[in-house]
Amino acid sequence: MGCFLYPDGYYEHFTLMHLENLIKKLLSGGMAQMNIPQITSIDNALKIYYSHSELGNKEITLLFGRLSSATIAKLKKLAKEEMIKQDKLSYGMYKINTTIAYDAWGIDVMDLESRWKKINDLKLA
Repeated sequence: MGCFLYPDGYYEHFTLMHLENLIKKLLSGGMAQMNIPQITSIDNALKIYYSHSELGNKEITLLFGRLSSATIAKLKKLAKEEMIKQDKLSYGMYKINTTIAYDAWGIDVMDLESRWKKINDLKLA
C-alpha cells in the first residue's frame, strides 16, 4: 500500500492493484472510451463537416441527435485527447476541431460522401 500526496495537501491511499488497473487503462488507448452514438443523417453529417471548422454542443447535438450533457462531454473529451496528440489548438475554449473529432469518433467522411452520392444517383432521396 502506498500514499500519493497532491499539491493541495490531499492524500490518497492506493494499492498495487489500483496502479495495475491504471496502467492497463493507459496502455489500452487512454482513459476515455465509449460507444459513439449513430449519426442522425448523412446530410447533416456532411453539412456540419463542411460548414463548421470547429464543433460545439449545438453542432454535436445536430450530428447525433438529443444527447445528455455528460455524453456530449465524453465525446468532446475523446476529440480533445486526439487534438492534444496531434498538437492542434482550437479557436474557442469549448470547441473541438471538426476533422479531428470526426476521426476520433470513427466517422468516415469519404464513405458518407459515396453513400450520399449513391442515394442521389438512385433517386432515393
